Amino acid sequence: MKKVIITGGNSGIGYQAAKQLAEKGWSVTLFCRRKEAAEQACEKIRQQTGNPHVDYILVDLSEMKSVRKAVEQYIQKEDTLDVLINNAADFDLSIKSPVVTKDGLEKQFATNVGAPFMLSILLKDLLEKSESGRIINISSQGLVLYPFIKLDFENLSGQKHYSPAKTYYQNKLALLMLSLYMRKNWEGIKVQAIRVTNVKVDMLRYDHLSAVMKNLYKIKSRFSISPEEMAKVYTVLSTEDGHDGFLYDEKCREVKANRTAYEEEEQKKLYTLLEQMTCVKDKA
Repeated sequence: MKKVIITGGNSGIGYQAAKQLAEKGWSVTLFCRRKEAAEQACEKIRQQTGNPHVDYILVDLSEMKSVRKAVEQYIQKEDTLDVLINNAADFDLSIKSPVVTKDGLEKQFATNVGAPFMLSILLKDLLEKSESGRIINISSQGLVLYPFIKLDFENLSGQKHYSPAKTYYQNKLALLMLSLYMRKNWEGIKVQAIRVTNVKVDMLRYDHLSAVMKNLYKIKSRFSISPEEMAKVYTVLSTEDGHDGFLYDEKCREVKANRTAYEEEEQKKLYTLLEQMTCVKDKA
């Protein structure tokens, strides 16, 4: 039985990907922050698919200790992993100044970059045991609006200036850089990325936003695809051969990443920095 971990799988695209893979008979483990939402999602998927092998592990992806604990829990019950989908993301336009975690990292960066980095390295041994081990990281179509964006190493925590949107796209660029570095330097594991386009959102998730922001999200949703449709790309890359490229769009077409993502010295610099920040070092 194939096994997958999906972060943030209790709603949206992650939930739909979990459901689609469960329908194909996969063992699905959701890494989620909220217990009630995780339990409801797992039970719903089990009922809809008839697959009993759907479970969750609680984790706060912004906290390094919590990420380590979640991986330890998974390793205690499983000895292999076929696919890791780093789907979860922190993007909150209502935040006006950096939120610093217990580890001293800016919360968006910790969740969007630090956690995928840690999970990839901590689960690397299990992925290597699979005949088709792969990591799927999630990028954003919004990066297309910033074709010349460069990673600002001096402002990773928003210490110089902070904008939630710019921080998010810096995070997504960083994740592409990490993915490309791992793709080139890791053997036996395929590392790919998906460029997620505008997707209809569950407005209940954004109940804390102002009326203006809620209206903006509603307008945006009119021009968006469904989470189910976007999740099909997750499922195809997880289950089908013949997709050996790096970055894919919502129609599963191979596309180019931002030019600056391919700068190898910058990739290595980021990788080394994250090893220091997270105290997680690749054994290879």
